[in-house]
Amino acid sequence: MALHAPQNRYSSSSEGSAYNFGGLSRSGTTSSRDGRSIRQSKRLSTTAFYMSVSAKDKDVEIDDELARAQKALRELKMRISSQSKRNFVLEKDVRYLDSRIALLIQNRLRIEEQTEFASHLEEASDSQHGPFPNDERMQSYGNLFFLLQSEPKYIAQLCRLISMSNIDNLLQTVMFTIFGNQYETREENLLLTMFQSVLTYEFDHSQDSSSLLRQNTPASRMMMSYTRRGPGQSYLRATLAQRINSIIELKDLNLEINPLRVYEYLYAQAEEAGTSEDWPQSISSEDAANRSDVRDIIEPRIEKLLDIANSFLGIITSSLKDIPYGIRWICKQIRSLARRRYPQAEDDLICTLIGGFFFLRFINPAIISPASYMLIDSTPAENPRRTLTYVAKMLQNLANKPTTAKEDYMTAALQPFTLENRMMMKQFLLDICEVPDFYESLELDNYVALSKKDLELTITLNEVYGMHQMLQDHRNELIKEGSTHLGILLQELGPAPPEVPRKDNRAICLPLYSKWETRLDDLSAALDITPAEVLFMEAKSTFVLLMRSLPADSHAVERPLRLDQVARAAATTRNDAIMVRKGIRGIELLSQLQDMNILTKKDAFSALREEVEQELIHLGSAKDTALKDLDKLQDVFRSIREHNAYLNQQLDTYKDYLKNVRDQAAGRSDEGKKDKKSGKPKAESSVKYTQPQLEKDGVVVRSSIPPDRRINVFFLFVSTTPGAFIINLFYKGRANSLLELDLKLDDLLEMQKNNQEELNLTYVTFSVSKLLALLNKKFAKKKGW
Repeated sequence: MALHAPQNRYSSSSEGSAYNFGGLSRSGTTSSRDGRSIRQSKRLSTTAFYMSVSAKDKDVEIDDELARAQKALRELKMRISSQSKRNFVLEKDVRYLDSRIALLIQNRLRIEEQTEFASHLEEASDSQHGPFPNDERMQSYGNLFFLLQSEPKYIAQLCRLISMSNIDNLLQTVMFTIFGNQYETREENLLLTMFQSVLTYEFDHSQDSSSLLRQNTPASRMMMSYTRRGPGQSYLRATLAQRINSIIELKDLNLEINPLRVYEYLYAQAEEAGTSEDWPQSISSEDAANRSDVRDIIEPRIEKLLDIANSFLGIITSSLKDIPYGIRWICKQIRSLARRRYPQAEDDLICTLIGGFFFLRFINPAIISPASYMLIDSTPAENPRRTLTYVAKMLQNLANKPTTAKEDYMTAALQPFTLENRMMMKQFLLDICEVPDFYESLELDNYVALSKKDLELTITLNEVYGMHQMLQDHRNELIKEGSTHLGILLQELGPAPPEVPRKDNRAICLPLYSKWETRLDDLSAALDITPAEVLFMEAKSTFVLLMRSLPADSHAVERPLRLDQVARAAATTRNDAIMVRKGIRGIELLSQLQDMNILTKKDAFSALREEVEQELIHLGSAKDTALKDLDKLQDVFRSIREHNAYLNQQLDTYKDYLKNVRDQAAGRSDEGKKDKKSGKPKAESSVKYTQPQLEKDGVVVRSSIPPDRRINVFFLFVSTTPGAFIINLFYKGRANSLLELDLKLDDLLEMQKNNQEELNLTYVTFSVSKLLALLNKKFAKKKGW
């Protein structure tokens, strides 16, 4: 049952709000803003700080097994992120071609005569790297994209403002560029805060719970795209691939339980045997379900479906610890926002909302379309495809909690499945939400980001210009006050430049920085950390590094560990000035910490020694984890590469198909023909109109040309190839055109489909529908459309 929100809405700063962390989970943690200080939390923050700094220390090149595994893991994660973006662009190209072909079919044009597709595909190669055209604008764009990345509220607002037709462009820039490093903690956490803001808005503006997270909106598309990033893909493959492939192999296992389909199968058999005279040709679903021969087939199939669905449920519920943190955290926000929005809601309703994301947007699409999620190598046969569809329906209905289904025949399968598993599903969905928040670590990461001098973003020119244009289009909604940072930057940048042709759409390295934030050279001053703690953690980091760098057979690393012996061994290393410097620094740190009465040599520096030993134990397990992760991600990367090859094959198929049909149509069109007398190519088809003629026919609806001069203006329409045109504007007495426009017929068709009534040019405005009618009338017969 859907719940309606109470009239007295809760403040958006309570639990679930994106930007007031005080009401969420900050209690009991360190905050430099409120003066609270808890030693354990500060120690964790300091440790994280020094581990992040020492991990980027270029002075000492550690070459142990852990370092090699971590390096390989970082490189592999970067390749996965980059390849995921390429696949997203290819998928967008395939959808683009499908939509354009559909438009052309609606206009009854021959597909084979459309050359724009071929040129679009030819330009769909990887972007080349190059410099930004303007250094000053690069600095402004660096400010803009740093702001968008570090303050995700703007993208969250943009997500709910743009139309579905622009969502792919936004997704590409947000998911694979601004937050494109799918395994980098800061970018991941910033992206999650963006989702929190999106979800807060969805809950605050919903009328009842039944529609939440289930409609196809830009927000739901963005959340679904998030689940298809590297961590989500890795989880799906590790959890579902083996079970799905076991179903795919059972090509002859028919588990159809729709009574009408089963009856049709029986009727076809009877017809083939010549015994169908007693069988009615048409029958209702209810009558088919009441037939004993149909029931005899369906009942054992239901039992088999229940076994398969239970096996899937068992695999999923046992994988709780493997579910990516980000997906679990989003589920946690759904629970928090649901409790805030519907205070009287019971856990059953809250679990339904969680299941609306976890199963509807994450698990079930992969079960229904495993090839699209790179879980199988080819499209499944009809029988296993139908089986997987039933499994997904049963899981979704279990998450939704009803014991009946829209289709009556599904109730027989759903009722026992739901009654048996509803409590387990409820507990599983609640357990998904039990993850810690990240606000304190994000605060630290943002401080570290401000201290860096080399923050940059690899981004294409059209992603820069496209995002600029979207921000300009919705400027009034995004900027309530002109003095905001975003308003100032958009004012500085001015109008967005037009996007460049795809062949010129090179990738650039955009340096990121904030013109309003001072870079922090002393992070310890920005964090609530004492000088003694800074020295202690530097000492810990230094000795861990020395232990990993000294030879394993060195007496200095023998247990029980003697830190002063470790430092002296490093300080006396031969032919390694960097190790000598680190060893000397270790000796200095031990001396300073003794002077501050934090350590004492009498107990062999036990406080520091214990933490170093614990860190080394942790690093040992970290090595095993890194090696396991490396194996998993290599498998994911192989799948992504295979999917990339599949998408390229699809595009090659388009090219071959269009070329073959164009060749077949050559005898019916003038394209490529030569004049019989001269042997030269035939002239392009063209027609000429004066501006008054076009105004009279309603093709030109407005013009900035003075009325007394319009009699001397004429337009030349040239059809270079079928479906492609050049429109030239000439002024009488001048040899060169004042305006030249390349136009594709399907561009006009798309404008018409989107209810865009006018095409605005420099001097005139055309009516889209009238221009389409003119082009069809004048060129269709000549070009064989």
